[in-house]
Amino acid sequence: MNAFDCLNRLKWTNKLHQCTIEIIHRGAENNILKIKGTAVTEVKKTYFMYKSGPEEIFIPNHRILRITIKDKILYEKATKR
Repeated sequence: MNAFDCLNRLKWTNKLHQCTIEIIHRGAENNILKIKGTAVTEVKKTYFMYKSGPEEIFIPNHRILRITIKDKILYEKATKR
């Protein structure tokens, strides 16, 4: 399952609000930003959008590292060898 499939499944099973999405974000601690599923406003095939204050932020799906609910990993990006 890829990142889009995971987010889309969470969206259509009404569990998106329960998840945390970890993305590559230069400048954040360890270059990783955690986004709560409650902030997600749109899920598309190649990107998702989330609300941060008054702004909506565009994130390409290739920047998603991990999607979890509680401590259960639902998606984790494969690492390069």
